[in-house]
Amino acid sequence: MKTYGTEPGAPDPVQVGIAELVVTEGQDTLRSYGLGSCLAVALYDPGTEIGGLAHVMLPNGDEADNSDEKPGKYADTAIRALLRRMVERGANYTDVEAKIAGGSDMFDFKSFGDGVGQRNVTAAREELEKLGVPLVAEDVGGERGRTVEFTPGTGTLIVKSGNGEDGVKEL
Repeated sequence: MKTYGTEPGAPDPVQVGIAELVVTEGQDTLRSYGLGSCLAVALYDPGTEIGGLAHVMLPNGDEADNSDEKPGKYADTAIRALLRRMVERGANYTDVEAKIAGGSDMFDFKSFGDGVGQRNVTAAREELEKLGVPLVAEDVGGERGRTVEFTPGTGTLIVKSGNGEDGVKEL
């Protein structure tokens, strides 16, 4: 079995924490740990190998007062901020593709309707569609945590499940 992120000579992955986003290019690897209801949004341009990863906590930043201070916290503002920063680095907007992972319903709160995980997934899908960015792969929902590693140069999103049952998926 291949061990991801530990190839000899490979640089250490850049950690993308909760409510953060990072844009990079080439073979740099971006990693987010502990995605429960949070959602990892990976955007990349295959032609320029520019991409980014956001660790989203909540669905709708347009309704929040502080979304301009922490755009990575919300699905909608994170996607727009990633796209803007990628284009500023030379990505072609019309070539950008998306992959998402996470959005689990870790806790059962029926009185609140859909859990925050499902709302994060829905918000991300809606924002991507509104902006014309194709969602080419996803691993969302369920009741398990995930860790992801994303490499813009290949567009590969590795998803490791926290429960061990689903193992490692390559999207």
